[in-house]
Amino acid sequence: MARISTWVVCAGLLVVCVLMVFDSAEESSRAPLPADLADAPNLLMATATILQYREDGTLNYRLAARQIRHFDAENITRLQDASLHLLDSEGKPPWDIQARSGEIRQNPSPGQPAEEVVFLNDQVEMTQEYPDGSFVRVNTPSIYYYPERQYAETTQNVMIDTDVGRTKAIGLQGELQQGLLRLFSSEEERVHTIVLRNQFR
Repeated sequence: MARISTWVVCAGLLVVCVLMVFDSAEESSRAPLPADLADAPNLLMATATILQYREDGTLNYRLAARQIRHFDAENITRLQDASLHLLDSEGKPPWDIQARSGEIRQNPSPGQPAEEVVFLNDQVEMTQEYPDGSFVRVNTPSIYYYPERQYAETTQNVMIDTDVGRTKAIGLQGELQQGLLRLFSSEEERVHTIVLRNQFR
């Protein structure tokens, strides 16, 4: 009987030790990261390309960047020296957008599913070129692009150069699939257009 009691006591101590080890491991897994790693990305890619496809399998856009960093906690992807190539689902000439930096994140809307948005910042240039030599080039400090709707907008100053002239405005909304650019002005800053010579012959 004493031998049985001894085995029971030993078994109990073993269980307690095992539980203490698991508790210690769990506490260590919850320990905060070192200060030098706290702001480190969960994913880091250099000279990388991201492809996004539509539901029908066709390519929606191609995003290339010198550096791509993704942070799980914020669900945000940060870009350096980004180049965005937007393909039109109806076969129109693509848009190419260049920027020094940018972000990809989910944009929550009240009552609507979260929507992906690409924010491009610092020396943003958008270009669309046609086979006949005509073109549209938009320069602005920053712009938001919504891939699912092929929609772009900015409240920053914009300068639009084309093969026929130049236009300045203080904001833009672009339905890129339809080829529509809405320009905005204020009481202080009006939409201003300069037409190149020889356009009305």
